[in-house]
Amino acid sequence: MRTDSLGKRAGVLVAATSLVLAACGAGDDDNVEIPEMPSLEVTSGQILNPSDKRGGTLVALNDSDCDYWDPQRTYYAYCWTQQRWISRTLLTYKPSPGDIELVGDLATAPAESEDMQTWTYTLKEGIKFEDGTSITSKDIKYGIERVFATDVINGGPTYVIDYLQTDPPYKGPYTDPTADKLGLRSIETPDDKTIVFHLNKPFPDWNYIMASPAATPVPRAKDTGDRYTARPVASGPYKIEEYVPNEKMILVRNDHWDPATDEVNQALPDRIEIQMGLDLPDVDERILAGDGDVYVAQSGVQLAAQSRLISDPALLNDRAAIDLTGFLRYLSVTTTVEPFDDIHCRRAVAWAIDKQAQVLARGGPAGGEVATTMLPPVLKYYSEFDLYPTPDSRGDIARAKEELAACGYPDGFRTKLASRNNDKEVAQAEAVQASLAQIGIEVEIEQFEPSVYYSALLGIPANMREQGFGLALAGWKSDWPSAYGFFSSIVDGRKILEQGNSNYAELNDPVVNQGIDDGATATDDAAAQEAWTRVDRAVVESAAYIPLVYEKALNVYSDRLTNVYFSRAYGMANFAALGVIP
Repeated sequence: MRTDSLGKRAGVLVAATSLVLAACGAGDDDNVEIPEMPSLEVTSGQILNPSDKRGGTLVALNDSDCDYWDPQRTYYAYCWTQQRWISRTLLTYKPSPGDIELVGDLATAPAESEDMQTWTYTLKEGIKFEDGTSITSKDIKYGIERVFATDVINGGPTYVIDYLQTDPPYKGPYTDPTADKLGLRSIETPDDKTIVFHLNKPFPDWNYIMASPAATPVPRAKDTGDRYTARPVASGPYKIEEYVPNEKMILVRNDHWDPATDEVNQALPDRIEIQMGLDLPDVDERILAGDGDVYVAQSGVQLAAQSRLISDPALLNDRAAIDLTGFLRYLSVTTTVEPFDDIHCRRAVAWAIDKQAQVLARGGPAGGEVATTMLPPVLKYYSEFDLYPTPDSRGDIARAKEELAACGYPDGFRTKLASRNNDKEVAQAEAVQASLAQIGIEVEIEQFEPSVYYSALLGIPANMREQGFGLALAGWKSDWPSAYGFFSSIVDGRKILEQGNSNYAELNDPVVNQGIDDGATATDDAAAQEAWTRVDRAVVESAAYIPLVYEKALNVYSDRLTNVYFSRAYGMANFAALGVIP
């Protein structure tokens, strides 16, 4: 799952030490002194300001719009979370702090399968779209079929294609010759309340995919193809009243949502205002002043607000939370852009990077920890290793220069680095630039708006190649709490797409591909551990992806926001539970 923005290790404490944050991670004289941070436990079992009071307007603030509001196209983590206000899926996650248990949403319960290929779900009674029409199994099938039309519906994950594709290949409903446009043979809808999936190979994690936005129902009569993102039809507790892209979205109650059918969404506010296109320091200040309630992307406050929170223990304890989110911040090295088609040039970058500077760029101990693996520590089958060990994780210039000589560029070369234009990522980019300058690699940084960064640049390999982006900063969290959910989209060489691509480096390594298959079908923990560690080590060894930071997020909330608790499934606060004191 992309980040503009799972779980956390219980009992993790923020380091109670002062730190000096270099402006660009290169040891500049213009340093920002961060006060000593008191110990603050992660909030895995805590609820800030619990309440069941209904009413009022929740004001959510963000620097950018969603990539898409179309549920089958979105792939930003904070957009998946916001989707829960307007959309429902077959399954969802149990609404309790730290829980990752699946429960029924539109379906009565998760499915069970003996062969891991046939999965049957029964829909609840009384579930409706915002216009009052009943949601049927055919609406869910149609929504999933849309993902197959990759020339129209692109940008989101493609797991349903991987496991439901037929021979001959199904191309989606827009070219479907059947009268009802429901011609995908691998999904059966014997009646309006039953949907049966026939997978083309066993897959134990199928229930998790049915908790993703791909499993959102779409009424065929209201589908507008690639324009559906402007006005998706609500199946959740709220519907869209007004939407101005990159500026605002107003949500009001969906009168046809029946709380008797929904044990997860509390739908406490009467109205939700999502304000976009804001400067992130302004977002922090508005929340601290009570003019906003929650930062949508949930990737942590900026440095000025962090300093204020750390200096005010009462404010820190009453209105802030810190979590090891499960997001990995990493550097993607494009294997199809010269000279990074040579592994030695990629390894030169891996050896040169000062990872402590990367941590400082994210905010120091409150922003994360040095990462040496791709798989984050919060996920099962994580195994600790470091294939590029350097003193204090600050880089090894001598080893980096050896690799440059091995790839034929002993004096270095020029390349371009893409990043989003938020403060933390710009600081990361400048730290990368400073690290690589020490070995003669001249890095030109180009910044992009978050809402288009993945969809218009990283997600289109041809754009990366044609514009010469050898490097790109990225963030990723598991699409669901498993190693497969983390790795599959970003490192599987068989999933490199012309559009909506998530394997930004275009890594196609047979060891990685086979390891993913072995891990997905492993029948015992020992075999799974071996397979996923093999994948992780092969990815890091390739230097196509360089892990930088296991992210933490120090977020602040308004004093009137209620029911704030961390969701391991989404890596941020559970938006479906939030309320406000009217």
